[in-house]
Amino acid sequence: MAVSGSSGSGQPQFISSTGNQNFSNAPLIDSDTTNPDQIVVPDRTSWKNLFAYMGPGFLVSIAYIDPGNFETDLQSGAQFRYELLWIILVASCAALVIQSMAANLGVVTGKHLAEHCRAEYSRVSNFILWIIAEIAIVACDIPEVIGTAFALNMLFNIPVWIGVLLTGLSTLMLLALQQYGVRKLEFLIAFLVFTIAACFWAELGYAKPDAKEVVKGLFVPQLKGSGATGLAISLLGAMVMPHNLFLHSALVLSRKIPRSVRGIKVII
Repeated sequence: MAVSGSSGSGQPQFISSTGNQNFSNAPLIDSDTTNPDQIVVPDRTSWKNLFAYMGPGFLVSIAYIDPGNFETDLQSGAQFRYELLWIILVASCAALVIQSMAANLGVVTGKHLAEHCRAEYSRVSNFILWIIAEIAIVACDIPEVIGTAFALNMLFNIPVWIGVLLTGLSTLMLLALQQYGVRKLEFLIAFLVFTIAACFWAELGYAKPDAKEVVKGLFVPQLKGSGATGLAISLLGAMVMPHNLFLHSALVLSRKIPRSVRGIKVII
């Protein structure tokens, strides 16, 4: 199935691989459907438009810089230095491809992944998928909440149980920002991401890693020493974010994408 030319109304059409004209008569998304909460992006290519589309990416990136990833990376670096960097590279490339597919799904069809699951699978299958998704979300949240609580304990001597409550409260406060518009939340998350990136660059300048060893670790696969395989699996597992597929395919719908072939191609 592909997006091809447009009809007289300028809307992109679904074209099946067999060229079924009956199938292609339905427009991709009903252009008459309006959502006042959507962010309107003009149908033209510009830097301003690029920044307008970057918001969902910042929200999705948070899942890849959680305490669980930090802990696994720190252990790998402490025990094997640069030898497992290639795992990070492979996992990051795979995550990039999968996240792009999830985003494209929402852009092209106008529906997020959960809606597609409901349409394609039976009631029982959907229930099982929902349970698995909830378990994955809880499993991802636990190390983040506990990790933040331990960080507050080490930095400010705050009891762990109070740190857990503060972490939960901060999450609810972030979610409350949505009532003022998704852009406010995106700007805050982007600021936090850039703050973390600045800390990483400062740490990189302080540590002064060996450039040759870094390149070797990135492009020469190796698993040497006891425990290397286990840590490699942990690194891959830390990059598995199934809930992000649902999130990313839904976040792209916050933009009112121009319903034209050119508009679809630009955003993809």
